[in-house]
Amino acid sequence: MRPSLIAFDVDGVLLQPKSSWNTIHNYFGVKNEESLRSFLKGEIGYQEFIDRDVNLWLAKQARITRADFHKIAKSIVPNPNFEELKKFLEEFRGEKIAISGGIDVIVSRVKEYFDLDAIYSNRLVFENDVLVKGTAVVNPHEKGLFLEKYRGKKVSIGDSEWDKDMFKNSDYSILFNSDTDFDFVDCIIRGNDLSELTNVLKDLK
Repeated sequence: MRPSLIAFDVDGVLLQPKSSWNTIHNYFGVKNEESLRSFLKGEIGYQEFIDRDVNLWLAKQARITRADFHKIAKSIVPNPNFEELKKFLEEFRGEKIAISGGIDVIVSRVKEYFDLDAIYSNRLVFENDVLVKGTAVVNPHEKGLFLEKYRGKKVSIGDSEWDKDMFKNSDYSILFNSDTDFDFVDCIIRGNDLSELTNVLKDLK
């Protein structure tokens, strides 16, 4: 199957941290287990989940600026052997996108390493470079919605059950660097070596 679109999750796939949200939580020394439980139980929506996360940070540091997030993002690096995937994507004739349930201040790091046509992620809102709020864009339970914008054969790559909706809406799915195996994917790549992922993508005809 020759794909016309390749869709990547970002956290844990293209970039090393498994969660850009947790990367920020760790920086500010907060935990969001209570909100996560409420979201998973359906007691709160995704926007409220994000609001609670942002409020956790602001409770620790009343004035948070873009510079704070730049400092956090500087430590984020891609998974090993990203150069091989980068070269493959530069030569790929279809569309290449990222669909991330993460947050733009971290997810945007992919632009420095990979040539992508579009990046969808949740956003932080600033006024005069000071954090005001977060805006829900990509509900991790509804990532497949973004694939509906594209035609042709679609391949998706994710690292967790959060990517299930994206997998379901693809013609071929690859589970990469996951802590758990799932039976709803077409291919499983253990570990985080992007050269292995590149080889699988090259073999799709």
